[in-house]
Amino acid sequence: MLKISILFSALCLFVIGCYVMFKPDLSDLGFIPVLATNPETASEFRSLFAGSFIAYSYLLVRFTFSYNSLSIAVVIAYIMGFIALGRLVSFFYEGFNVFGLCVLLGEIFLMIVLLMAHRKRKNEIPYF
Repeated sequence: MLKISILFSALCLFVIGCYVMFKPDLSDLGFIPVLATNPETASEFRSLFAGSFIAYSYLLVRFTFSYNSLSIAVVIAYIMGFIALGRLVSFFYEGFNVFGLCVLLGEIFLMIVLLMAHRKRKNEIPYF
């Protein structure tokens, strides 16, 4: 029952995240009580809100079916990756802006650094 509840929550997060990420016009989201009228707000909402929801749903599904614990670095890297995906989708709908491009580069940089740190730590031998 617990597994089903987690998977249902993941499905809800995934559906809401995809709905917001791939909806062309974010001025009316229906059941979500947010109004994104200008391109900057829509871009941030699409990348942060939708990207986070999709990342959380993926991590919930992975947690449900995995017996290995995930490192904090990998979890944050996945979240940053899906937020960056949302930002790329927002470039398609809202257009490019300098701030969004700088933030995208920062998100990708953080994701790469976290994955490299995880790989480095994974290859170290604990001596305790």
